[in-house]
Amino acid sequence: MSRMFLDKVARVAEGSDGRFHHVFGGSGNHKGITPVGCPKPLHHLYTFDTSDPTFPLRIPGFRFLPLYYCFPYNAGACGYRLKSETEIEVLYMETKKLEPNFPYENYPSKFPQREVRLIPISYEQHKTLVFYLEADVEALDNKDRELILTEWQYPFTQLGGVHRMWQGRPSVPCPNKSCENSRFSCFMEVFAVVWNEPLKGVFLWEEDDNGGCDIQTIFQICPKCHAIHACNRCT
Repeated sequence: MSRMFLDKVARVAEGSDGRFHHVFGGSGNHKGITPVGCPKPLHHLYTFDTSDPTFPLRIPGFRFLPLYYCFPYNAGACGYRLKSETEIEVLYMETKKLEPNFPYENYPSKFPQREVRLIPISYEQHKTLVFYLEADVEALDNKDRELILTEWQYPFTQLGGVHRMWQGRPSVPCPNKSCENSRFSCFMEVFAVVWNEPLKGVFLWEEDDNGGCDIQTIFQICPKCHAIHACNRCT
């Protein structure tokens, strides 16, 4: 469980709130998104406007936080840091081997671009969600089941709070070799978990008409240098 991001919890939904600029998909517009020695760029998942008070994370000197991942690179992990609002530096690639038609056949070079918004999850709602994550649906009454499974349509992209993470929180060092946290595997904090179908009909790992495929893309941040580590976990 993340220690840093318990005060603010949010879910990501399609559509704009007209105030903050959050985006899913599209071509990544940051310089440096093609890792050195790699033939293709990282996939752009989200860019979040951190001036939104609902967003649980602030990075000094930056307003926008992009989330990138290396899906076709054999489902490996990657790490990067922000250099400016228009440039990232890829710090780590678990593998640079590009797998054709992976994660599935005719995998898109980019995801469809959609505006998204952040919807806060209150303390009481978060308690209900955590209870569901621990005890599963049978423990919920009809009202809570309607909230989480029908209204929220869990699983959703969650920012902050307690997450359901297959295999537990990834224990990884900071990918920034110049950061002292690169010597330890206990400081990276989970701030976002993205599931297979983040938006209706958009599949990251497996095309499934029933919304299945319990694979997560997990994003962690170093509290010291703010480098990002991204990996995946499954059941």
